[in-house]
Amino acid sequence: MRKNLKHPSAFYTNTCFVHFFSFLFILFLHQIACNKADAQYTVPVELSRIDSTQGNLQLGPVRLHPLFAISEIFDNNIFDTPDDEKSDFITMYSPGIKLFLPIRGMKSEFSVSYLANFLEYRENPDEGRMEQYVDGSWKTVLPRGLGITLHNRFEDTEIPPTFDSIYGELIQRTSRRSNYFTSTVALPNYFARFDSELSYSNNDHQYDAFEGSSYNEQKIGTRLTYKLLTKLDTLAELNFGKTSYDTNVISDSVFYESLVGLQWKETAKTTGNFKIGYRVRDYEEEGFDQFNGVVFSLESKTQFDTLTNFSVLLRRSQEETFLPSNRGFYELNSIYVTFTRKLTGKIDASLANYYQLIDFPAIQGQTSDTEVFAWGFRTSIDYKIQKWLFTGLSYWYEDRESSSDDSEDQGRKKNVITFTIGAAF
Repeated sequence: MRKNLKHPSAFYTNTCFVHFFSFLFILFLHQIACNKADAQYTVPVELSRIDSTQGNLQLGPVRLHPLFAISEIFDNNIFDTPDDEKSDFITMYSPGIKLFLPIRGMKSEFSVSYLANFLEYRENPDEGRMEQYVDGSWKTVLPRGLGITLHNRFEDTEIPPTFDSIYGELIQRTSRRSNYFTSTVALPNYFARFDSELSYSNNDHQYDAFEGSSYNEQKIGTRLTYKLLTKLDTLAELNFGKTSYDTNVISDSVFYESLVGLQWKETAKTTGNFKIGYRVRDYEEEGFDQFNGVVFSLESKTQFDTLTNFSVLLRRSQEETFLPSNRGFYELNSIYVTFTRKLTGKIDASLANYYQLIDFPAIQGQTSDTEVFAWGFRTSIDYKIQKWLFTGLSYWYEDRESSSDDSEDQGRKKNVITFTIGAAF
């Protein structure tokens, strides 16, 4: 079922150029009708917390980094409904561990991480669940500069696979099991100013509640960089991919993509990259719109001083969606801004702001595209009580609405407050 919201086209135009504490994220994604709580705040506890510790537990050459955190969460709209909102308090227990093994003789390193989230809803106990994340990688550097990286990540969760791209995800939660495998080969540097690499990825997504909607994505890519100046590189990328579904109701497709761009390190404190190119996605079944369009990304990170960091991410891309079945994609345009500040030696604060808009092409019976607009912000403060003990408090607000008369279930307002305390060794 889809939600109807007023069309904010004039507002889109004005806000696209708002100052840097505002993002424009152009966002649309079809909503799945299901009754599970929309727990998009349950982002896994960052395993970087483990990496930042000293690793006091050691078994021979193996370093162990255990972690445990408890979060108390208030969500004023757990089902993401436009009205008759249901609020609840959720307790989340998050145990995790990371093992790190350097292999010095082979110039290699191996790591594996595990994290679980146990969620308990006070007023809606049937929404309780367990989510799991397993992450492993192996890196090595062979003679003559040949580098190989293998990475695999498994997720058993209700958070959509596009969550990293779309913070205010429009899909109601549904259980999925996903496996992401990526291999990257950095070729030897035979020429002084050139670097090159080859990559292959294979991603599987299994949905129990939606028969036939499980799918596999494969991608092969190559990247070439040329050092134009001391702190400026040019780059070129070619990518080819294929998406295959478990049903013939949703069309399989292939895509071709070429990109050119720059990556820079203007100063020791400023880094960034810009890529622009053209993507073609060809759907095998008739009746599906083909995608041909420009895609780009711009990312910049700046450390103003030892206490303050600022980053900007701007993206325009084409993303797959499997519902409704006669639509294959949506166009995604986005901009995020994040500001972090170290207030004291033990206290860090951050503020993130974004705007989002997704443009879904019109289907039969519609005279115009469907657009869903969202804006929001998240602010947090983290306190490192001891080297191994941390706590944090965050607030997230989001407001979204749609331009389509038949998408009334897309709009909503959301307020989420999270308090976390944990230990990482």
